[in-house]
Amino acid sequence: MINKILHYWKGYLKIDIRGNALGRFISQISELGILLWNIEYLSYDHYRGCIYKDDYNKLRPLLRKRRCQVKILEKRGFPFFLLKIRKRLFLLFGIILFIVIFQVGASFLWSFEIVGLENIEEEVIIGALREAGIKRGSPKKEIDLKEIENYLLQKLPAISWIDLSWQGTRLYIDLVEKRLVEPAGKGAIVASKDGIITKLIVLKGQAVIKEGDTVTAGQLLILPGKDGEARGIVNAEIWYEARGESSLSDRVIVNTGKHRTYWGLKIGGKLIRLHRAGPPYEQYRLKRTFKKIFTWRNISVPIELFKEEYQEIIIIEMKYSTATGLFRAKENALAGLLPQLAEGTVIDSIYHEVIESGDEKIKLRLIIKTEENIACLKEDFGGRN
Repeated sequence: MINKILHYWKGYLKIDIRGNALGRFISQISELGILLWNIEYLSYDHYRGCIYKDDYNKLRPLLRKRRCQVKILEKRGFPFFLLKIRKRLFLLFGIILFIVIFQVGASFLWSFEIVGLENIEEEVIIGALREAGIKRGSPKKEIDLKEIENYLLQKLPAISWIDLSWQGTRLYIDLVEKRLVEPAGKGAIVASKDGIITKLIVLKGQAVIKEGDTVTAGQLLILPGKDGEARGIVNAEIWYEARGESSLSDRVIVNTGKHRTYWGLKIGGKLIRLHRAGPPYEQYRLKRTFKKIFTWRNISVPIELFKEEYQEIIIIEMKYSTATGLFRAKENALAGLLPQLAEGTVIDSIYHEVIESGDEKIKLRLIIKTEENIACLKEDFGGRN
């Protein structure tokens, strides 16, 4: 991508090259320090490629010696775009005006995107924002996102968590509604997970635990009433643990953009190359494709034409700092924990403990704390286990 941007910025030409011994001619171009890329082999005396516009005139002395012909097929890049623009001043003015209008328009709020709604209507959120002075067309710089978050949490008790962020001119609102899970049915309520009770609301029946108690999965929480039913909300702090590690070094393969193409024949299981040269690069990727030369009905001659494309690569040894390695190890540990969490679970806090830290890798233990409703009918708990 960086090479493409550089080529476009400097401006380049797509050229047609004809003459004898073009392989030697291209080598001489490289010796002069002239970059030639995207070389296409059309025939032994016909090549195509790309060259920077500033390097094109440097070819003249070499062309006289080699008696080769070079023809410009296309002109591409920013310098040529500017030449066209100079001839179209009104177009240039229109582009500048468009950019100005775009920049001005991008500084205002034009739309909302709300995710996480289940029971609350979207219009309720929009109405609360309007009461806070937030509406379409409001300047973005006058909107304090943290202040609006606190306002919505106070205004709408049904919301337990909310996060506001900008996505261009769109105000992105991510929220979590309070879930009052009330197991209904005959039988007692037990804990679905191990945890420390933080909130207890008994709607039917009698509680046998209190806030601050530590409970284990399957432990009795609420006894049923006279009608045999038990209902309630039991929130608890739940702790999850995972281990993660990260290497402090890595190998990255980078494609330089240079490539060479060779042809050959495959007769039976033997490959016969039509060139004597070995791999053109010290480090490379090899892509080989085959094409049958002759087939007729069910008759197939065991001779195929094959193409070998060598792409030059560079292997870079990446070294990471301890801080970067720690961050990557946390990510790996968290990726192992997330599948264990129920949808909509809010993580209260994250702790980590480094187990091993050396020159090659780092290992850690990650602990996260959540608050979840663990109320569950006893018969349902037994069914899950």
